[in-house]
Amino acid sequence: MGNIRRFASINTKIKALEGKLLSKDDYRNLIAAGSVKEIAGYLKNDTAYFKVLKDVNVSNLQVDQLELFLKKYIVGQYEKLIHHFTDEYRKLFRTLFIRYEIEDLKLYLRAVNREEDLAAVKKLIVYSGSYSMINYETLSTSKNLQELIDNLSETIYYNALKAYVNEDSQRRMFYMSMFLDRLYFKLLSEQIEKLSREDRNILKELLGKNVDLLNLQWIYRGLKFYRLSPEELVNYTMHYGYYLNYKRIKELCYTKNEDELISKMIDSKYGFLFDNRDTLEVFMERRIERYLYFLFLDYRKREKMNIIESVVFMHLMEYEMRDIISIVEAVRYGMDKEDIKKFLVRKI
Repeated sequence: MGNIRRFASINTKIKALEGKLLSKDDYRNLIAAGSVKEIAGYLKNDTAYFKVLKDVNVSNLQVDQLELFLKKYIVGQYEKLIHHFTDEYRKLFRTLFIRYEIEDLKLYLRAVNREEDLAAVKKLIVYSGSYSMINYETLSTSKNLQELIDNLSETIYYNALKAYVNEDSQRRMFYMSMFLDRLYFKLLSEQIEKLSREDRNILKELLGKNVDLLNLQWIYRGLKFYRLSPEELVNYTMHYGYYLNYKRIKELCYTKNEDELISKMIDSKYGFLFDNRDTLEVFMERRIERYLYFLFLDYRKREKMNIIESVVFMHLMEYEMRDIISIVEAVRYGMDKEDIKKFLVRKI
């Protein structure tokens, strides 16, 4: 199937859906709100999020509950799009769903690691639809970590997670989380290879730059906060970046400390991550997201009948949801209204 036939219908639908994203005025109104209740009320009464909030009493809505509703809205939008695709493209979007499944699985792993009630976790699940490979009813009956992992025996997660059962409890969750994140990007990279050449090249660049930035964040934090060995750093990096190949990543993992890492990267294409020591830790994640946000927008200006419209829309929803939660947290703690803008992915 040619790209014009494949994307003509879906791109028209996406244009309509993009019109429902928050405007800059919406952002300003959310920032001006005085409480979580006001923010939730605005989202319910004045935005497209009314679809998941219409039956919700927002008076006592907690932040984690609001975040759950926002994520469910995004998943609902994804499900509308996936039906427009066939063959390897549908498989690509099914792979994208795995990210939500992994985040749900992490909730279970954290809870069982803390010996908490798993029945309560089920209420926080974002996605358990037709594309999920996890039986959450069965998972919720697990009495301990071993049983939980055994209940994943029919999934792609089982073989690797079982290796961590006897690991020290404090490091176990860390290792499992890293494995799950790497697995997602590996699966996504493999599926991208099965697309048309045009779409494959576009997504390989986007994914590769994302991987570059995540690797740099991981190496920096591993050096500064965890004091990990070079071997551990290498083991948990991803090896299909865009500018930073395996040889370069390995060299960075063997730097003495975070200062040496910064000196090696400050004049690179990713120097913007490290150019302000005073705000490096506070804004590193936001800088990564904002870089990717503008990269997506730039690609959308250049490209037409290909996969980019769908991918950009999905990520714009993601960034919008993250910005809403950032605003909620900032308002909750009484942060200065102008300072709130500094923590957002979107520039206001």
